[in-house]
Amino acid sequence: MRPSTAAVTYPIAGDAAERPLLAVWLLFALSVVVPVLPAVPVVGYLVRVLAASERGESIPPFLSAPRTLVRRSVGGAVVSLAFLGVPFAALLVTLYGVVSLEPGANAPVGRILAGSTAVLFLGILGTYLAPIALTVYGREGSLRRAFSPDALRPVAGHAAYFFGWTLGFTALVVTVGLAGALFTVSRAGPLFGTFVLAYGLLVAAYLWGRAVERARRR
Repeated sequence: MRPSTAAVTYPIAGDAAERPLLAVWLLFALSVVVPVLPAVPVVGYLVRVLAASERGESIPPFLSAPRTLVRRSVGGAVVSLAFLGVPFAALLVTLYGVVSLEPGANAPVGRILAGSTAVLFLGILGTYLAPIALTVYGREGSLRRAFSPDALRPVAGHAAYFFGWTLGFTALVVTVGLAGALFTVSRAGPLFGTFVLAYGLLVAAYLWGRAVERARRR
């Protein structure tokens, strides 16, 4: 099977068929009603998907080993916040500084540009490293290893990972854009949008897991 076809069919091609996709979809749909909390188990499941795709396995069942899923959800949330939350917080601080400037005040343009550039760089770096860290955490179950430069550096610097990460990131951006457009549809929009988001996240996780595997193997 061609890699592109494997990525598109991955969320429904395993022994568990479409059940994991439906579980992720349901949790995302519930998170529209009850913000954040229902989506937390999805973090742990995406960690599982990253590790499974790295091993070349089909998509894993969602509800197997629930205690491990809870631990992976908490640990995955910690990793995600470290790599993605810090740049997001820095962005909020930068935006607050710009918005709080009084009209007519002499804006420190140089500092604003430098801060914006630094925040952009941190955001890109965090987004680039997060799939590696989450895959390492899913494989070894160790937060220390997930943040270890020895585990991140060899993969991050490999062209195979850069290519696979770019594919996954592109798929995620397209997914978010399409899901956002579907959310505007009256009544059924959130259902359509959350389904697309669930499907796209699983595809992106597959691409990133395979990219980590190729980088490690070579």
